[in-house]
Amino acid sequence: MRFLRLYASYVSIFFRARRGSRFTFYAGIFANFYSYFVTYALLWAITTRFGDIEGWAVGDVTVLVGLNALAYSVSGVLFSYTAYQLDNEIASGNLDSYLVRPMGILQQMACRSFVVDTLIGPILVTAIFMAGAFERISYHMTAFSFIYLAAAIVSGILIQSGAMIILGSLSFWSVRPQKIASVVLVEMRALTNLPLSIFPDFVRRGLTYVLPLAIVNYYPSLIILRKVETNEEFVAGLLSPLAGVCFFIFSLYVFDAGLKRYAGSRA
Repeated sequence: MRFLRLYASYVSIFFRARRGSRFTFYAGIFANFYSYFVTYALLWAITTRFGDIEGWAVGDVTVLVGLNALAYSVSGVLFSYTAYQLDNEIASGNLDSYLVRPMGILQQMACRSFVVDTLIGPILVTAIFMAGAFERISYHMTAFSFIYLAAAIVSGILIQSGAMIILGSLSFWSVRPQKIASVVLVEMRALTNLPLSIFPDFVRRGLTYVLPLAIVNYYPSLIILRKVETNEEFVAGLLSPLAGVCFFIFSLYVFDAGLKRYAGSRA
């Protein structure tokens, strides 16, 4: 609760600071809105023009992309600084200053990485297109569907947040791991914007059991859209909320293990 109050103060300070540069603030929101809007628009155009993708209609794929985008946007606001800047903090010696403050290092980095204009745009676009997608789905959403959807969103945020923490933690063992972070968080994550059934089996298994990015959106989408065909898909989809919690806790252990290796900038 103490951290949440402090984080709320950071958010308040951020908005007060943006009052002096409103054009930049709204331009950032528009840029992110436009980027995600083009992604969804191209998706709708392709699926409408060429038909379903392995039985996934335009509304189905939109749910798939929406869960992915929403989880990435929220986790990026919280932990993108950890994934991409922890190496610089270690190299410059700034990490020492984090250690003497009465707050956890990850919490401090979460405060530093808050940029709301990268969050508002994706959320607005995702809400618009997913609302349209649910209207096109051929069955009515049940109470369980909405409860599971909320749990899947939280789980997706935890998984992608955990991935950012683990990738940032590589800085304790290696130099400049940002390229690895880009490959995982951009290129490999982009694969889950399409049904994994179109890829070779090793890709599906890799994104399920090695880098569990498919747990963010693919398996939850199978449950929500009633596309489950195997017991493996059913179990993976049903356990995806629990998987998010477990993976995030694992990422904290990885970060703590890396931090114990850190000997300070004077070592």
